[in-house]
Amino acid sequence: MKERKRYPLNVAGDFYVENEMCIFCEAPEHEAPDLMAHDSAAPAGYHCYFKRQPRTPAELERAILAVAVGCCSAVRYGGTDVAVLRRLAEVEAVDACDYRATRKGAVEPR
Repeated sequence: MKERKRYPLNVAGDFYVENEMCIFCEAPEHEAPDLMAHDSAAPAGYHCYFKRQPRTPAELERAILAVAVGCCSAVRYGGTDVAVLRRLAEVEAVDACDYRATRKGAVEPR
């Protein structure tokens, strides 16, 4: 599994933005404005990050959709929850997952 460096302002948790990968599309922040923010003081002038992890089913869905709308797989899911991995597959965001769920329900690194 490729080691991915998280942007330093991400809060700890499964959803994160990879460091130096944000390209200022703003789509993820629009999808989950309660969970995400942007850092205009970043070296490149802009970088999004997760300011808070989802706590409710509705917030989880917004986080999943934020991953799905990201244009360059910078917004990622690093967790191993099989239900979340399957939902991310449904929205065609498997490339933005650090793990994958097998058909037998196990989880393995990508």
